[in-house]
Amino acid sequence: NVKLGIQDELSYTYIGFKLGKWDNTKKEVVTDPNAKMADVKLRQAMAYAIDNNQVGEKFYQGLRRNATQLMIPAFKEYYDESLKGYTYDLEKAKKLLDEAGYKDTNNDGIREDKNGKPFKIKFASMSGGAIAEPIANYYIQQWKSIGLNVELVDGRLLDFNNFYDRVEADDPAIDFCLAGIGFSSDPQQVSLFGKTAGFNISRYTSDTLDAALSATVSPEAMDDQKRIELYKNYERVFMDELPVVPQLNKYEFLPVNKRVKMFDWTESRRGFGTEFDWSQLELTAPEPIVDSKN
Repeated sequence: NVKLGIQDELSYTYIGFKLGKWDNTKKEVVTDPNAKMADVKLRQAMAYAIDNNQVGEKFYQGLRRNATQLMIPAFKEYYDESLKGYTYDLEKAKKLLDEAGYKDTNNDGIREDKNGKPFKIKFASMSGGAIAEPIANYYIQQWKSIGLNVELVDGRLLDFNNFYDRVEADDPAIDFCLAGIGFSSDPQQVSLFGKTAGFNISRYTSDTLDAALSATVSPEAMDDQKRIELYKNYERVFMDELPVVPQLNKYEFLPVNKRVKMFDWTESRRGFGTEFDWSQLELTAPEPIVDSKN
């Protein structure tokens, strides 16, 4: 005796690679071209090694699916259907690592770095909930299957405060992490991935990315159609340079008893379009409708 409302959440999770540091004097990101994760082919290979659709199906009962870009589906005008992201392809992942020079030189199943030296990658992931550890273990297993030696920072999941304290402080023990982003009613990403954005935890910037991102909030972007075009260009540039890998888009759901009438559970309640007013709510019965069999 309920209706089930389902919609896209205004958030997603992502894998963020540490590619530089935060300059606290200049209040800006400084990208390190020699960072451990600096080779884009290494980052792409790690993205191709994960089957996020299966993660969403097996761990989240189908309520999450592979994120193909930084824009979330809730922002329909700016979401680029042509972008397919990094879908599961182990052979492509292995080929990219070969091309980048990460080879297994001693035939132990683990790749060495470009200079033939041992190559270990430290992964920071948060604790919380029954599936946090199994998901982290799945990712580590998948990266091992393409020859990468990935280990959890400190050999365990980190609690929320410890995780963000260390990520934001650019702890050198962290090579990459699993984090999340939430949006409000505006899809702008300058405050998330801009050169002067403290939330830019990958610490990555480039001339091409900064130009594409800045264009999305330029006077030119005041034109609605031009703004859509500029956002889609930014998304393509970002997914090519890949400082972070969008991981999972999320569905949220809300059961509503059938006696409730006029309730509007859409994105309008968060600032899109016409706002829902609780005074519009109606009830068709004085008590909740329940299943007579129970």
